Amino acid sequence: MCFISCESNHFLKSEKKLKSDIVGTWNRVLFGNELEESWTFVDGNLKILQPSRHGDTLDVGSYSIDATLTTPYLKIENTTYTNQNPGGDTYNYKWSIIKLDNKVLEIATESDIGGLAQIEFIKQ
Repeated sequence: MCFISCESNHFLKSEKKLKSDIVGTWNRVLFGNELEESWTFVDGNLKILQPSRHGDTLDVGSYSIDATLTTPYLKIENTTYTNQNPGGDTYNYKWSIIKLDNKVLEIATESDIGGLAQIEFIKQ
């Protein structure tokens, strides 16, 4: 019998539970001179706000959750804004969900310019 230890138990969460956990507004953890940013996930729709710069919606898109046996994913599509994003691109990637609970969301993906892009959020 083999046991695998994981830092997070999100591997054991169902797709339905992940979809439920992500719903709500998340404040992006930023470093340096980046502007305040929040993301709201509801009913497959994503709204990104940067109140200090735009005062309202910065970008909109869609999202879906895919929970495979080994890794849960957050797929983001149809965003267009390219500032402050990892790699200077839109957020349109299939992101690995590193951590998702009632307080923290961490996602990561391979950047088009090389390396790993990671974004962290704290739930409002």
